[in-house]
Amino acid sequence: MTFTVTNGSTEKLTRLRVQMCVMLAGLYGFEKLTNDNKAFASPFAACKDATSKRWVVTGWERCGRAWGNPPCPCLHADPVVEDCPSGQTRSVRGWLSFYEGTDIDAELKRLKAIAFE
Repeated sequence: MTFTVTNGSTEKLTRLRVQMCVMLAGLYGFEKLTNDNKAFASPFAACKDATSKRWVVTGWERCGRAWGNPPCPCLHADPVVEDCPSGQTRSVRGWLSFYEGTDIDAELKRLKAIAFE
């Protein structure tokens, strides 16, 4: 995935924090309203299903914060976009994958080594 912003203003855009929500509400087995089923290892956030064997993983380069909102079944790995002068464009790359297994820490470590090279 790629998020791109183009500055059409006359001012430099600075400290751009983008909130990237992966909504899990319609995904069977992932609808639990808690953070107990989540793992956060910036630049990634992951959520396991009710069986604890299937995971959804998301991440963004330049991640400023990986988090979840307990009252809402969602994941966040929110990037910080580089400052963008007038008339210019800046981008960040994102990740979405699925993991089946019980060692999410090893999977997140593996993804950190390959995702944003």
